[in-house]
Amino acid sequence: MSTTPQGIHSLAFRVMRLCKPSFHVEPPFRLDPSDLFVGEDIFDDPLAASNLSPLLSSHVNKSTDSSDMTFANRFLLHHPSDAMGFSGLLVLPQSFGAIYLGETFCSYISINNSSNFEVKDVIIKAEIQTERERILLLDTSKSPVGTIHAGGHYDFIVEHDVKELGAYTMVCTALYNDGDGERKYLPQFFKFVVANPLSVRTKVRTVKVG
Repeated sequence: MSTTPQGIHSLAFRVMRLCKPSFHVEPPFRLDPSDLFVGEDIFDDPLAASNLSPLLSSHVNKSTDSSDMTFANRFLLHHPSDAMGFSGLLVLPQSFGAIYLGETFCSYISINNSSNFEVKDVIIKAEIQTERERILLLDTSKSPVGTIHAGGHYDFIVEHDVKELGAYTMVCTALYNDGDGERKYLPQFFKFVVANPLSVRTKVRTVKVG
């Protein structure tokens, strides 16, 4: 979750957590064409079997016909692995997700210039705040970003080894000269919670002897 101060700014931070992508899974409601017509009672009747055979062959033909634009075969199994629902596509995380103690938090941060003017002498800072300490992740005070053109951006990656449970706040700030020469200060806050990956439960039982 992020919060931004009120006011008009040329710059804005965009933050994405870098972690392993997941597989895109489609609803595995797939079937083999022959499963539609399985039944001993049906095929024991020669007349019923002869009536169904053209329909069965049409489904098989559609599953192999690449020119079929009706997508009538989209639920058919072309390979045994299709039953698992994995499409082969990878999906990037859309949120910070679950963060656990002991992980290395890695984040991709982009500061974008959405105005029609270039901004100059941009000093960027990024830090992590916990209940006990504040850790500086990036500071460009000694070497400011000279210019971010209109529609442009400046990107960087920060990392932090998570060693404390509880609420975290990543603070991203920018000090810059706007298009009209005014010096502006932009802070943005991104909050997340670090949880314990392990949970221990105990239960006491009284055993009666005799």
